[in-house]
Amino acid sequence: MEEVLVKCERLDHFGRGIGRVLGKIIFVPNLFPLEEALVKIVLNKKKYMVGEVIQLIKKSSDRIESNCPYESCGCSLKSIKYEKTLEFKKNKVINILKKYGDLENVVKEIFSSDNIYGYRNKISLKVKGGKLGYFKNGSNELIEINRCAIASKKSNEIIKVLNECDLSKACEIIIKDFGEVMIIINGDMNIELLKPFSDSIYMNDKLVYGKENVIAHLGDLKFYVSKDSFFQVNMNIALKLYNKVLEYLDSGDNVLDLYCGTGTISLFLSKYFDRVIGIEINEEAVRCANLNKKLNHISNAEFICGDASKKIHHLKFQADSIVVDPPRSGLTSDGINDILKINPKKLVYVSCDPMTLARDLKLLKSNYEVKEVTLFDMFPWTYHVESVVLCIKK
Repeated sequence: MEEVLVKCERLDHFGRGIGRVLGKIIFVPNLFPLEEALVKIVLNKKKYMVGEVIQLIKKSSDRIESNCPYESCGCSLKSIKYEKTLEFKKNKVINILKKYGDLENVVKEIFSSDNIYGYRNKISLKVKGGKLGYFKNGSNELIEINRCAIASKKSNEIIKVLNECDLSKACEIIIKDFGEVMIIINGDMNIELLKPFSDSIYMNDKLVYGKENVIAHLGDLKFYVSKDSFFQVNMNIALKLYNKVLEYLDSGDNVLDLYCGTGTISLFLSKYFDRVIGIEINEEAVRCANLNKKLNHISNAEFICGDASKKIHHLKFQADSIVVDPPRSGLTSDGINDILKINPKKLVYVSCDPMTLARDLKLLKSNYEVKEVTLFDMFPWTYHVESVVLCIKK
């Protein structure tokens, strides 16, 4: 492939450097603003190119020596000062909301993570040819690892053990570490070496060692974490985020939590509201939510399994406020119509994707004013950022 000299002008939304060569835009991972590098063109399309850095010619004063020796397996911002990654994420959301949501001067601040390494309580490891690691971005090329800088201490201990095991019949290994550890194996392997490091081991969806669920602690609440349930990967920043949700809602009579998952936000809010109802379409998540309700001896929260668009019409419940925490794809058109029908005084939108957030807020603007957006660095060193939005009925 051809080699070219590229000067980085800015970063795109995925943290890749953007330059211009041969009359086209070129995207280059691990190249930061004002840096120059000799770049190999690895993809040449009609309107753009993608390159890989061969040699840095001019380095940014913001570049740092990364705590991770591996390249291209997820942490696209790992070689730039942490405060600059926060600046990038804040500006990214500001620009997206302005361009796609017609919103200006609403983003207030970004909360940093207290732990910028070792913060992840869940990692998904790939196995290929008996070797353990992560797939290179956008491919199934394996990057072998013996540690992960953003994974928990226990997870890294388990990685060392796994590298001593015969993994020839395994294809994926997931580690969940909440103090109590669950290991989920897709494939087949001998688990004897793993038992001293785990409280629960599943293999091919079957419990083969320990207990069915492990317990996570968030503030003064406890939560069962099952094999399939979702839980925030950064507990420190999750608690900050939930406190911001509470601050935006203040307190009141009734709150409706759509896309409630395993009930983390609902149960966190239950202490401050007379009644909380969570609606979630995933049966396993609702099962866990009800287990979590019992675990914490909470009586004023209720969880309903089903499509929110159908269930809300049967609720004998007037929601003063609504919380939504949808998947990356954002709200559906039915979901937006549901909110507009219920017409709560306050809407708090928790989002993991600023693009779908901007789209949805634009659709809600007819009835709601976006008062404030606060950002949270849930995933240090990556391009991802969480947003919490306060909307007030006009």
